Amino acid sequence: MPRIPSLILPTSDFEEMLVMSNRRLICVLRAAVLAPGKVERFSPRPPEEHDAYAVQHEPGRIVVRLYVNGQDVFHCCFVPPDKYA
Repeated sequence: MPRIPSLILPTSDFEEMLVMSNRRLICVLRAAVLAPGKVERFSPRPPEEHDAYAVQHEPGRIVVRLYVNGQDVFHCCFVPPDKYA
């Protein structure tokens, strides 16, 4: 199985994000990462075309998975800033 590209995003707002709804977390991702003019800053770069999202809360991180035609193609992982030292 191929490795799915992942982007680790340390954020000082992590504690606030822990209590956000999944819908709000996707809005944050779309505004901060996937918006035109912002996506170019990241490596690996999230795919421009995707048709679904899934949010998963894991210990110490929040993972938003991007899907294309039902296939998991990219992960954006929000972590506290101290986890990415």
